[in-house]
Amino acid sequence: MAKKVLVNLDLTKNQILNVALQNLPSHFSTTTAGQIYYNTTDKAIYFYNGTSPYSAAGWINISGDITEVVAGDGLIGGGNGGSVTLDLNPDDVTIEVNTDIVRIKDLGVSTAKLADGAVTTIKIGSNQVTFAKMQQIDDLKLIGNVSGATANPAQVSIITSTTLTGATHTNLPTTLAVKTYVDNTIAGLGNLEGTWDASGGTFPVGSGGTKKGDYWYVGVAGTVDGESFNVGDVIIAKIDAASTTDKTDWIRLEVNRDQATESALGVAELATQAETDAGTDDLRIVTPLKLKTLLDNRTGGFAANVGDASATSFAVVHNLGAIDVIVMVKDNTTLEEVFADVVITDANTVTVSFATAPANNAFRVIIKK
Repeated sequence: MAKKVLVNLDLTKNQILNVALQNLPSHFSTTTAGQIYYNTTDKAIYFYNGTSPYSAAGWINISGDITEVVAGDGLIGGGNGGSVTLDLNPDDVTIEVNTDIVRIKDLGVSTAKLADGAVTTIKIGSNQVTFAKMQQIDDLKLIGNVSGATANPAQVSIITSTTLTGATHTNLPTTLAVKTYVDNTIAGLGNLEGTWDASGGTFPVGSGGTKKGDYWYVGVAGTVDGESFNVGDVIIAKIDAASTTDKTDWIRLEVNRDQATESALGVAELATQAETDAGTDDLRIVTPLKLKTLLDNRTGGFAANVGDASATSFAVVHNLGAIDVIVMVKDNTTLEEVFADVVITDANTVTVSFATAPANNAFRVIIKK
């Protein structure tokens, strides 16, 4: 009995070793595109292309016999025996073959074919345009398309201003202009000024004058403008030149961080075996014994050797009381898993069958719930 594979078999680029194609005296009576077999009548390999259900027209002989080579357009020669030669057959007016090189003859391309309307793309070979031929571009310009869509390339302005004045989507800044602009922008942002002693009763002033975003960590607790600050709190200036006495000019973070914790004691109830087996109660405690009992009942197993030179099918009685079992067969010599036909006969028996009778105790059947 052949083993049925009910899903696609992905060998992940591994080889099929010692395999033979299915032998048939004629084409399959039912067909699927991609089927392949060996025809024992005409000693050929056939592939089904799926275009003509169950007819000779749908089966293609892929044994590799070429009966004839026919010259197509632009070629001469061909034949159906021995070595076949095909020659290129140009018109010898616009195209010629010279020492195995196909080339355009002198005057083979007319001026009409080079007109603007006839040439839509001009391809220039590497190093065929010199730098001298490109020096007509204006100063601080380059050729490109920065407007998007299908706009034609044009001269693009390069910005050197450190303030990026006139920046648009149709120009590009130099790296120096970008660096200077970024440096100036970052210089205007707030930064960490250090620790602040809140016990003095006033807000701090930055080293270069307070800027929006400047911030301090409280090093000494204190009160300013009626607000208490603890060690570790953070204050951030909301505006440039923030007031040293008005708390509305400041943002306060992590103020009054003290937290209270509380613990509670209770009484735990043990789960019964039925509650443990059900697995739906989230309030009771499971003991190790009940957990072991649950696992033993659900994960039981059985193993036995099979093999007899006079038989191909073996009934293995496991007495696990379940039809939901997993069966694996391994070779007792190589310890490799092998594929056999496995049928779950009943809740206590599985039947394992082989195409040919195995040697005595050649295989081990492992059954797990």
